[in-house]
This record gives sequence, C-alpha cells and structure tokens, in this order.
Amino acid sequence: MASLYLVLNIATLLIPLSLSFDKRVNFKQYWSFLLAGITFGLFIFIPWDIAFTKIGIWGFNPTYLTGIYLFHLPIEEWMFFITIPYACVFVYEVVRAYWPRFHFLSRPKWLVVPLALLLFMAGIAKPGLYTSINFIGLSLLLLSYMVVAKPTFWGYFFITYLLISLPFLLVNGILTGSFIADEVVWYAPEHNLGIRIFTIPVEDFFYSMFLLLTVLVPYEFLKMRFGNAVQRPG
Repeated sequence: MASLYLVLNIATLLIPLSLSFDKRVNFKQYWSFLLAGITFGLFIFIPWDIAFTKIGIWGFNPTYLTGIYLFHLPIEEWMFFITIPYACVFVYEVVRAYWPRFHFLSRPKWLVVPLALLLFMAGIAKPGLYTSINFIGLSLLLLSYMVVAKPTFWGYFFITYLLISLPFLLVNGILTGSFIADEVVWYAPEHNLGIRIFTIPVEDFFYSMFLLLTVLVPYEFLKMRFGNAVQRPG
C-alpha cells in the first residue's frame, strides 16, 4: 500500500489530538512545552537517523512511502518524531490527570539504576552500532534524570510506557513487516542483537523509551519553570 507510513502517522496522532481538549487533561495548555520537547528530540534523533540511514544500519522501503525526502529521510520519518511523542506525552498527562496520587515506584532506584547499568553493559558488550548507541545513550539518560526527577515521576513514566506498549506493538509491528508483504523499515542484522519480538527488533523497545524520556526531560523542566500552577510529578 503506497503511503502506508503516512497513514500510520496520521492514525497515531488522530485520537490523542481529538482528545487534547478534554477538560480534565486539558492537554492543549501544554502544547508550547511539548513543542520544545519535540524540538529537542528532533535535534538528537534526526541526525542519528540520517547517519544510520546513510551508512546502511537501517533504511526505508519506497513501496510504502510518498516519495518526499528531506535530508535523505522520508518525510514520514520526520513525522514519526512528532506524532509518536505527541501521542506518548498525551498518555502521560492522562495518567497524571486521572491517577494524580499514583505512587508506583515511590523508590525508583531499585528499578532505574539496575536497568541503566544492564543497558550500559549490554551496549559495551555488543559491537553492533544500533544496540550500542541505543543502550548506552538510554542508560546515561536514565541515570542523569534519576538525579533530578522527583521519585513519583518514574511511576508516571513507566505506567505510560506500559500503556503505550500495545499500540507500539501494532504500529511498529506493521513498520517492521507484520501484516504486510514486506518491511516499511529494514535493519542491517549485524548492527543489532538479532532478537525480535514478533517482527520488532528488541532494540526498538528501548529506542521508544529513549525517545519518550528525551522529550519528557525538557517538557517537564519547562512546565516546572514556566507553568505557574502546573507542577512536576510528585
């Protein structure tokens, strides 16, 4: 199906955008902060994406694209770094609005620090560039934000990550070849662990966590600094 990647981007954005005016969540009041967070994420993930595409660590099947490119990336890939963070941060704010006293992981060090250390060691042990950069980068970000984030942030963050797992399996599954004749996005096997959950490389699950946390760092900082009555989690 031509333009399949574009359709997936639109479908990902449609429901969160339509519900952004819900009075309890009132997500539209955070759009300026979210724009800053998404922009920050673009400055990190777009150069990474361009570099990996150029050297063949991953690539895109033109059968499923509109054919519009910007700096060697399909326009749909640029949209991915807008639509996915928007949908994920929307879920994050829904969790905060409807479960404001959610105290899961009130002491997050027992999970965050071991996870970061395991990712760092795995990133060093595996020479594949996707695995190494993804795991090491995420581990450093987890440890850095562990120092500055209030403890209950992690409860909201991880429950959001769990909630987005089902749509992630569907969207990323289609992108990696589930339910369609070929892959929308292909991966060079020598640069990852070769472990797939359905058709999704296991690295993608941590890549999505990396992307979400990268966007949330400036988003939460700006809410705390300029959001007046809007407070950080906890």
